[in-house]
Amino acid sequence: MRRRKLRDLLFLGLIVLLLIVLAYQAYRMMRPQSGHADAEQMLYEVSVFQIQVLNTSLLDAAHMNNTGELNALKLAAYSAAYTHERLVKSLGMNKLYSFPAIDGLIDLITTWQIGGNRPLSDAEKELIGKYSELFSNVVLPYQQLLSENGKVIASQDDQLEKTGKQLADLVKGR
Repeated sequence: MRRRKLRDLLFLGLIVLLLIVLAYQAYRMMRPQSGHADAEQMLYEVSVFQIQVLNTSLLDAAHMNNTGELNALKLAAYSAAYTHERLVKSLGMNKLYSFPAIDGLIDLITTWQIGGNRPLSDAEKELIGKYSELFSNVVLPYQQLLSENGKVIASQDDQLEKTGKQLADLVKGR
């Protein structure tokens, strides 16, 4: 009889321990996780950084003389396009402008580089200068694109789309 009572007490103790562990896990799930950063916010910060790098690379490219020197610009454009594409996918395809003009710049540079390392023509230098000038209008709206709670600010997205369409028209057909 004593053995059965001991087994019952042990079983009851295990059940109480299990309930305590479950209650603790539920408590941890319910409380806010202040130690974890928001992945979308972090992706947005990386995207802002890549846009700034692209802007700087465009400013530097205005002084380049041959197609081989455009590799850094092409890499910066690819990185900016890639991170922005991921940001668009994470926020929702219909909530944020997709910015195809950056891909257009990559295609344009690739087309220029197909023939090998050659001097840039005056028209190509002028095009890079115009693209750089227009793209500088993207940086500020892009930095203000998301609100504090992670929502897209429509007015900034509209400004991004307006400038993006101007940039796309600039590189289209060249």
